[in-house]
Amino acid sequence: RYLYTSGAEYKGMWQEGMRNGQGKMVYADGTWYEGGWVNNLMHGEGTYVDRDGVKWTGIFVNGGFESKVQKKL
Repeated sequence: RYLYTSGAEYKGMWQEGMRNGQGKMVYADGTWYEGGWVNNLMHGEGTYVDRDGVKWTGIFVNGGFESKVQKKL
């Protein structure tokens, strides 16, 4: 668990001092992302929930949302 000075919190895997692997970041504004990380960027399958509560589930590449993937939860 790592708590940032901004108020954000990360729980998950680390490698070489960076978020790598599976983890969840909850940002100070209440938004959050849970899924894959590579070199501190959202990467792979994951879910991001924005300030309006809209859930974005799919593939993230180098920190950006690429496409929706329908999954049963």
